[in-house]
Amino acid sequence: MSTRSPASDIPLLLILLLLAGCATGGPVVSTLSPSHRAPVQYAQSSDSATAGCLRNPACYKTLPGEEAVIPWVSRAVDAAHAATTMSVMLEGADIKVIEQVLTDCAQKANEKVNSEDEELQGREPTREQCKKVVRMEGGKEVTRAMELGAKKHEVALDCARKAFAERFTQNVRVEPTYQKDSRTRLWRWVDPKQVEEWLQLGLTSMLWGALVPDIVIHVSGNPNQVRHVYDFKFTCPAENPPSWRPSTRGQPHYPYDQGAMYKEALLEGRSKPSFATPQGIK
Repeated sequence: MSTRSPASDIPLLLILLLLAGCATGGPVVSTLSPSHRAPVQYAQSSDSATAGCLRNPACYKTLPGEEAVIPWVSRAVDAAHAATTMSVMLEGADIKVIEQVLTDCAQKANEKVNSEDEELQGREPTREQCKKVVRMEGGKEVTRAMELGAKKHEVALDCARKAFAERFTQNVRVEPTYQKDSRTRLWRWVDPKQVEEWLQLGLTSMLWGALVPDIVIHVSGNPNQVRHVYDFKFTCPAENPPSWRPSTRGQPHYPYDQGAMYKEALLEGRSKPSFATPQGIK
């Protein structure tokens, strides 16, 4: 029987160490180190798959055709990914803390908007009040439910931004933008600076079909690896169950609704997105 020399394992170990460093955005150190920082931008690279992987946390998702060129990279990436997943993902207890923050923000937003409304004066709106048309906008009716929901949504997002400004900064993003890469067909996170530049230049067409969930929890430092998606929902009246916004004919994701797109595009079918409501996570 042939035996393997310990020296023969050295190249593979070196590969796995390098790829593990790639996975955590730097050298092979604990992800709890205060020196760990998320990359500012996840740009597509025209370099070789190996060189790009050593610099880009997105290397976990190998591009179509790369496996045939360098099959050992695909296998090594899988091994490195399995070895480092536990160290870059939040614990279940942390997820519960984040979800409690989202619930608290939804509750505060609901109470604030209801208390500042002259008609409601802190009370929950009735079904009749929810159906009332308050104005016309772009030739369409705006109901009280729509108006209250928009106000509460804005307050809840501001609350979340403040809550996560210092906590869970490596794993939580508020209103991130995701766009489908026309070359790889993968949904990728778009740097907020790029989004702002497009908007300032009036290039709104660049965001056609983009997905912008309220909150995502992702692998540490890598918003391209989404694990949980949440949207704030304020039903009117409060006893109504929350539902995902449907798309209409002519919209980019028709006939799929908002939740279906989050599940398939961002969560890759692994799990379902959730609602963050004043009554809790649903």
